[in-house]
Amino acid sequence: MPQISLLVLAASIGLINAMSTLSHLNDHCSDSCTQASASTWVSAEVAHACELSVPYSKTRSLAIVDSAIKFLPYYSLETWFLHSPNPLIPHAVDVRSLLRGVQQKASTSNFSSDWDFNIAVTDAFNREHDGHTVFLAACTEAFSWNLPFSISTLAETPYDRTAFPTFVVNYDFPNQNRLGLEAHFESIGVHVRPYDGARILSIDGVEAGKYLTDLAAASSIYDGLVGGFESLNPLYVRLMSRYSADTECGLYTQEVGHFSQRSFYPGAESVTVRLQTAYGVQVLSVPWAATFIAKGNTTASFFAQTCALSADEAASRRETHRSDISARKGVTAPDSQRAVRSAASSTRQDTPKTNYVQPNLTSFGHFITLDIYQLAEHPKVGVVYFEQFEPSTSFNLNTYFRGISETLFTGLTALKKAGVEHVLIDISGNRGGYINAGAIALWSLWPNDLYPGFPAVYRVNDLIRREAAVAAVTNDADSEYFYGNYMTQNYTPLTSNEQFMDPPVAQTVNGVADAYSHPFFDNFGNSSKALTSFTAPPFTGKDYILVSNSMCASTCSVFSSYLFQKHGVRSAVFGGTPNVTVSQFDGGVKGSEVTTFERIILELELAGLQNDTAAPQAFPVSLLFSLNFRNALPYINEQDGILEYVWEQGTKKYQFTHEQYNKPQKIWEFVAEEFFGNN
Repeated sequence: MPQISLLVLAASIGLINAMSTLSHLNDHCSDSCTQASASTWVSAEVAHACELSVPYSKTRSLAIVDSAIKFLPYYSLETWFLHSPNPLIPHAVDVRSLLRGVQQKASTSNFSSDWDFNIAVTDAFNREHDGHTVFLAACTEAFSWNLPFSISTLAETPYDRTAFPTFVVNYDFPNQNRLGLEAHFESIGVHVRPYDGARILSIDGVEAGKYLTDLAAASSIYDGLVGGFESLNPLYVRLMSRYSADTECGLYTQEVGHFSQRSFYPGAESVTVRLQTAYGVQVLSVPWAATFIAKGNTTASFFAQTCALSADEAASRRETHRSDISARKGVTAPDSQRAVRSAASSTRQDTPKTNYVQPNLTSFGHFITLDIYQLAEHPKVGVVYFEQFEPSTSFNLNTYFRGISETLFTGLTALKKAGVEHVLIDISGNRGGYINAGAIALWSLWPNDLYPGFPAVYRVNDLIRREAAVAAVTNDADSEYFYGNYMTQNYTPLTSNEQFMDPPVAQTVNGVADAYSHPFFDNFGNSSKALTSFTAPPFTGKDYILVSNSMCASTCSVFSSYLFQKHGVRSAVFGGTPNVTVSQFDGGVKGSEVTTFERIILELELAGLQNDTAAPQAFPVSLLFSLNFRNALPYINEQDGILEYVWEQGTKKYQFTHEQYNKPQKIWEFVAEEFFGNN
């Protein structure tokens, strides 16, 4: 009997273990994140279920929103954005109240999921339409959401006052890294190629022009958009497909456009478009497809490997910020997530398809984000294309700065020897970058200017004043608040903290007492000799034309605004809302510098103030959090207070055509003819 009992017991234990294993396997197979990561492309419903599966944590959420609020004193635009002084650039956002509302809900009633909480915080900052000011929890950017078509607003001629949204199949866009997307849609019976080039009459039952304009104006996080620019036209252009360049190899691409590729769940499972085709009006319903770009193949591992901030990642981020501690920059987040963008860059050399965006011109210089050409049809006209002022991948900053300077000198010098008399500076879609790179570019064009750029100010409160005081006592050149890094508006180095930060300048902005530092310039020296080999301007102001699609952010805005305000450089602006007649050439975030949460934490540690009760504390999860750190002051329209609110209208406004929107070379030849004729 005992022997039989043992056998029965063993069999029972074996059965229990087998059932447990089977149950575990079933749980694994039914896990929403397992399903979402099992295939390259899945439906929006499957992908979003994974995002919603991470449970809400009250303790974690309250810690996040508390530090987010304590980070706000470093946000230079907070009180300015309460109410805009310029009706052309509307703002009425109280981000502090929005965050207090999130904090109240987090403390009194649970959010339904971790995703809902993160999106609530993200949306609060997104409403600012400030690409410097971004809150992106890693959990919410686990997927890239895609459609098989993009939209371009196109006209019959560049001079037409009205343009129409056009259906553009985007499978063959060069260098976009969306392998298998067409096969996925074909497998579910969605065939879009026959509709390429059709006029879009309506989107989800709303007239197409109105739908897109409203979407750009709202920039709602629940529609998958992230506010990147402060006025309507660049937000609208950001929705559109447009030419761009983003690689160390010098290859160009056609951007998908933010309507058709999003970082966040788009809020719907599909999009319905009504099209005017050669065969009459057709209605097409297209589902969203998502691809997993994070880590972890279960909800638990997804949270552990993607959402949570590991000790190794925290240490890596701190080391990155320490190594870049003196590099000041202003740059907006790119449309594509970093994982998508990096993968595209790494596969571009193997792309077999013809790159129809790539100019067929003789190169007079290429260096990472800078290209120089001579036009074929107008050989007296050259082109300098600044894609941005920051490398897309890791790069030694001193090497980058030196490369920009040397490429501009050799390229522009060679253009002049080749008979070039005029230069187009294309800044279309420029996301900004390092302030040093923008200054080097300006000093290369105007080496006799005493200082190329705008004065700036920092926001000041009690904690920031103490940081500046510590930096002054310790002569800490690594601190943003060390007076020795700056010059007065008369171009003399600051010699004390009293000249810079303490006492601050008292002022009231939108009814709120909000102190600022004294205006200053970055101290790059008092001559251009250390930054460029030019000793005289290579061309005059009237010989330059800025080419833009309104998207020109931060360092790009400082660069282009300086050319306009100081040297009267004219501009040609393309694209925009269907009936737009005027546009800014630099309709982008014009704040002078962006900073990150980690950079502020490091700044506080340098000052020994990391445990101050007013200091934000490290987040318990992985996220990107950046803010507009300082404001630039304009040389003109000073009644608007800061450069952010100066509306600089383009000289000439054009619409993109079917022949131009994906071929920058055609744009350049057109502008050369418009401004210089046969000269």
